[in-house]
Amino acid sequence: MGIVDEFDHVAPRLRGKKEGTFAYFTVRDRWPKIVTSLVDQLTRKRDALIEQHGEDASADIADILEKFSRLRYEIMTDKPLINFPESGPDGKMWHDWMEELKTAVMPNDVEELTYFKGPWLFVECYLYRFIYSAFLATKKLADMDYFEDSKRKNFLDHLDQVEEAVAFLMKITAKDSPAHEMFGIHQILKSSLWGNRADMSLTGGDDHTMKMSSIAASVQLKDYILIDDVNWLMVKVLAPLQANPQKLKNRRIDIVLDNAGVELCADLMMAEFFLARGFADKVVLHGKAIPWFVSDTTENDFNWTVDSLHLAGQQSAKLGEQIKKRVEKMEIIYKADLFWISPHPYCDMQEKAPELYEELTTSSLVIFKGDLNYRKLVGDRDWDLNTSFKKAVRGFDPCPILALRTLKAETIAGLTDDVLKVLLEKFDEDNSWMTSGEYAVCQLGGVPPIEE
Repeated sequence: MGIVDEFDHVAPRLRGKKEGTFAYFTVRDRWPKIVTSLVDQLTRKRDALIEQHGEDASADIADILEKFSRLRYEIMTDKPLINFPESGPDGKMWHDWMEELKTAVMPNDVEELTYFKGPWLFVECYLYRFIYSAFLATKKLADMDYFEDSKRKNFLDHLDQVEEAVAFLMKITAKDSPAHEMFGIHQILKSSLWGNRADMSLTGGDDHTMKMSSIAASVQLKDYILIDDVNWLMVKVLAPLQANPQKLKNRRIDIVLDNAGVELCADLMMAEFFLARGFADKVVLHGKAIPWFVSDTTENDFNWTVDSLHLAGQQSAKLGEQIKKRVEKMEIIYKADLFWISPHPYCDMQEKAPELYEELTTSSLVIFKGDLNYRKLVGDRDWDLNTSFKKAVRGFDPCPILALRTLKAETIAGLTDDVLKVLLEKFDEDNSWMTSGEYAVCQLGGVPPIEE
C-alpha cells in the first residue's frame, strides 16, 4: 500500500475528518452505533452463552464489553489506532501496515493515524478487524459470528421475494425455455445488483427489508442505473463464452460476494444462471474469512443459506438442491482469501496477493458485488466524477471485470457528461445521491471501451 503517491493530489483518499461528508457521518454516528449494537447483543445473550460454553464465557463477555466500551470512546474522541492484542491469521500483516501508516498517513507526516484522520477505507477495515480481535482473544467465543443473527433475519424477512425471484430463474433456465439471453442476462444481473440495497452496515445493523423483489426492481429501477454496460458485457464477454467455439471445458466466472441474506440468494441465482445457460463450466464465489462489515458473506452464511432455501418455497428448495449438487461436482466453489479482509485497494493485489491475482487471470469474468468492493476497485478516492473507470482502477486488470454496485459512498468514476448534467439539475450541490443506495452502476472494465 503506497503511503503517499501522485494520486493523493489528483484524487485524495476519503477521510472522516471533513465535516458534512458521508465518511464523517460514518465515523461519528454509524461506527459507534455498530459497536453499541454488539454490546447490546452480548448483554442480551449473556446467560445463553454461559449456559452453552460454561463459566469461562462470563469472563470472556466481560473482557469484550470492556474493550468495546473503550473502542466506542476512542472512535468518538478520535484517538490513534492501536495494535491488536492477538496475532490471528493476519495479525502480523496488520501490525506492519499500521507501522507503515502511523508516521506517514499524510504528506510530511503531519497527522496521526486516528479514526477521523486516517484513510477511511483503512480505518473501517481496521474497525471490523478490531471487533474480530476482541472475540478471537477469548477462551470460548473465538469462533462466534456476532453478526449471524442479523444476517439470517435478513434472509428470513425476504422469503416471499426470494421465491418470486427463484421462480423466474427456473422459468428462464428450463430446458424448454426460449433462448432470450439478453433479456435473461439483464434480469439476473440487475436482480443481483438491486439485492445489494439490503446492506445492514449502512443502517448500523438495523433491519433493512426490501419492499419489492430484486427481480421486480431489475425492471422498475432501470432509470436509476447511472452506468449500464450489460449490453457491452454480452457482446465482448458472455456471448463468446456461450458460443465456446474452442469447445473449452474450463470456462470460469468469479463472483466476489458482498452481503449475506437476500443479496446472497440473488448471487446464487446468478451463479446458477451462468452454469445452466452455458456461459461457464465453473463459478467461484469469493467471501470473507471472518465476520465483516456487519452483513458480508462467510462460508457459514453460504452453507446455511443453501440449506435454508427450502424455507422460501418449492422453487427455492429445488434451487438449493441444485446448488448442493453443483458444489459436490465442484461447479460452484466457495473461497475466502485473506486479501478480501485486508485494507488494500485492488490495484495492490498483484503485489500483496500475487497468487490470488494470478488465479483471477484464469477467469473469463470477475463480478465485484457491492459498495466495499467498488471502493477498493477505485481506491476509495475522491475522483473527478468523469474520470475513466480504467484510470480509477489504476492497472487492476487480471481479466474482464464487472462492478455491480448500489452507491453508498462518495466515490465513483466513469460518469458521462450527460449523466452528470441530469444529476446536477436534480441535486445541485447535494451529494446524497452518492450514498443513498438509490442509484447504481453496472460498470465493465478490462475490455475495450464501448464502440460508438
